[in-house]
Amino acid sequence: MKPHRATTTTGIAAIGLAAALLLSGCGAATDGRPSGRHPAASSREPSPAESRTLARAEQILISRCMDARGFRYVVTDVVGASGDGARSFPYAVDDVAWARAHGYGGREERSRARTLEADPNQRYFHGLSPSARVAARTALTGASPVGLSVKAPTGVTITASDEGCIADAERTLYGDLEGWFRVKVVTMNLRPVRETRVRRDRRYADAVDRWAACMRKAGRPYTSPDESRQAAARFGESLPAPEADAAGTALAVVEATCATSTPLARVSHALDHSYGERLREQYREELAERWRFQNAALPMARRLVPPSPSASPGKTEPSGGSHA
Repeated sequence: MKPHRATTTTGIAAIGLAAALLLSGCGAATDGRPSGRHPAASSREPSPAESRTLARAEQILISRCMDARGFRYVVTDVVGASGDGARSFPYAVDDVAWARAHGYGGREERSRARTLEADPNQRYFHGLSPSARVAARTALTGASPVGLSVKAPTGVTITASDEGCIADAERTLYGDLEGWFRVKVVTMNLRPVRETRVRRDRRYADAVDRWAACMRKAGRPYTSPDESRQAAARFGESLPAPEADAAGTALAVVEATCATSTPLARVSHALDHSYGERLREQYREELAERWRFQNAALPMARRLVPPSPSASPGKTEPSGGSHA
């Protein structure tokens, strides 16, 4: 289990996740919907189910586009980890029962890695010749990350191509690609800003000091949760997986016990909530605009993604394109 880090992925190695993560952009018809802002659309935050429908619709559009360009792209429901083992603890593991069951999530990380290795799109792209792989990547993400550029709240400027099948899919769903890319980048990068602000807060630092004193008394002389996680990672470098998991679990339980028996868990949760609310207020216009884009796109997404009672989580199936 590792703290969350916001990243952008454009390489072939993560090809099966590119559409689901929605980190690239642009280029197709609008299916009759007006482009630009959607004043008539609701600014209500989409539900998780609606967000999954939008992500799947985008994958279907990507697949059709790739098929038209002579490449295979399979729509898959496997877009990341799920379940209790996928929980994120950005400041410290603070659930003792979870720590006993999962440690730092090493088993889940290995399972996710195996899932990625088995992704049909990765297998397909890796099976192409070098020249065909370049052509396929260009078809998917564009020749180079130019055309779209937004400075994220983290201060990092994020760029993407306004060409390629991911771009086609986003333009088809959302109409105004540049507007969608802007609010998407801004809102997707609020979490790392929130976590940075929590970590810089004096109250959090004082709570970490109390946590470290508890850890020392337990024979684990780590000055921060980051240090204890680094120690757990080293177990995997020197021990077989079962022994590394056992050692990591024991350390995670101590970390969680100290987090809950000192102010660290309470303080980190309170600060996370407080800074999160401030950021939501600071970027309320961007959040509302993103939700308007998404709600305006939902009718098309629902036409593309009909109800499928027989579908099961993790099932891979052919896309909406003509290829099987």
